[in-house]
Amino acid sequence: MLPRVVLCSVLAAGLVTSPSVAFAKGAPSAKQAEKDGQKAEKQGKWEEAKAAYEKALELDDKAETRLRLATVEEKLGHLVEAADHLKKALEAKKISGAQSAKAKRDLKALEKRIPTLTFDLPKGFGGTVKLDDRQLSAGELGGPVPANPGRHEVKAEAEGMKPYAETVELAEKDKKNLSVLMTELPKEEPTSSDEPEKDKPKATGGNKTLAYVALGVGVVGLGVGAFMGLQAKQTKGEIDDKCKNGVCPEGERDLYDKGKSQADISTVGFIVGAVGIGAGTVLLLTGGKGGKVESKTEARRFVPYVGPAHAGVYGQF
Repeated sequence: MLPRVVLCSVLAAGLVTSPSVAFAKGAPSAKQAEKDGQKAEKQGKWEEAKAAYEKALELDDKAETRLRLATVEEKLGHLVEAADHLKKALEAKKISGAQSAKAKRDLKALEKRIPTLTFDLPKGFGGTVKLDDRQLSAGELGGPVPANPGRHEVKAEAEGMKPYAETVELAEKDKKNLSVLMTELPKEEPTSSDEPEKDKPKATGGNKTLAYVALGVGVVGLGVGAFMGLQAKQTKGEIDDKCKNGVCPEGERDLYDKGKSQADISTVGFIVGAVGIGAGTVLLLTGGKGGKVESKTEARRFVPYVGPAHAGVYGQF
């Protein structure tokens, strides 16, 4: 008999101290949560009332509780949420006729107050649109989107487009249309390393220097040619004075050789000058790239000449 008494005492003590039993005893009931919500509602503590009613619905989803929660959401300015609770209350199986009639009246009046926002999107838009922190579905973007009164952030993103952001202020009964204007992202310019080798500009500093050197040589050549041409002309005059009928005394051979050398040097000077000036001009006009230049440049010609009485350069332009 004694062992049975001990066993029963142990079991009784276990039931009293069992965590599950203690939890069940201290757990709030749906009825208590609803009472807490009604108390907070009477005191105008709308956030507390909302939390209590939401707890009651978790434990027992009743139409009456949803109707009360809809009233609290309306007081908080959450018209969209209030309308949603009224719709769910009307869908409940256990709703009285009076409750249904009240819910329909309240929902009709509420829907007239809820502002809406319609989006004009770029043609072929395939991105995403967010209203505050909620991404809108493709179906919602096709028509007016209900929103609570107040300030809202609208963001849109699409591939290859600059992100769009806009702040919208909505009042009760507003029916606003928002144009989502998006522009293409600028295309990246190719860097210098990506340019084709043939398109890269070539340095021309060295070629210009060479052109100036050639022009300088040409000027010197022409100067030497002109000077020696004058000397040759003067020598020829002396020969003409001493030679009669084209016959020169034997003693004048040195004078003749001198004049001939002067004429030859003059000729070489003019040739060097013409080549130098021509090459320098071509280098300046073509930037050292070689090849053809414009037709007017091609038509230029320099021809040195030395005669018995004249020396110079013929130029064709």
